Amino acid sequence: MFCVRRGKSDTLRLMERTTTMPTERPRVRLMEIAKVFLTIGATGFGGGMAMIAMMQDYCVRRRRWLDVDEFSHGIAFGQILGPFAVNVSIFVGYRLRGWKGAVVAATAFLAPSVILVMVLTELYLRFQSIPSLQSALKGIGPVVVALIVAAAYQIGRDKVKSAEAVVLVLLSIAFMAVLKLPVAFILLATAAYAVLKVRFAKGGGAK
Repeated sequence: MFCVRRGKSDTLRLMERTTTMPTERPRVRLMEIAKVFLTIGATGFGGGMAMIAMMQDYCVRRRRWLDVDEFSHGIAFGQILGPFAVNVSIFVGYRLRGWKGAVVAATAFLAPSVILVMVLTELYLRFQSIPSLQSALKGIGPVVVALIVAAAYQIGRDKVKSAEAVVLVLLSIAFMAVLKLPVAFILLATAAYAVLKVRFAKGGGAK
């Protein structure tokens, strides 16, 4: 009887461990990563945040390779050093397939823009005085702003759900727009605030 009960308890513990284990995502092929980031690199325009909007659309909404939290962390890491959008592509690739995925994602993402920028630079140097070209370049501006606002809304509606989060967003905007503080400084300050908040909460709970 004792052995039966012990067997049951062992089985229950095993079931609990099994049910609490995180489910692994299906393995993404390197060719699929290359295809997606090649598409983003070839069709995206407007700078870092506009490209981030496309990455969020493809990798989070369409393919569901990452959730909103993971992608937000990638954005935060990407702000620290170097080219912003490239860093996020490296983050996504590494998250999916390790260093191979990172290399494939960054290479596929950069290849179209490297080629296109060299071609456009040559054309611009030759035809920059044409009024129609200047008008076309000015017309792109509002579309870029719309892409950035759309990406911010899609990410923010899942992340900014409390008064504290709203205050942090407004303070961050003020620090960047008014005080011209570096993004890395704001990220580090926010991380320090979160750590202190958790520690004070644990200390209060212990008392």
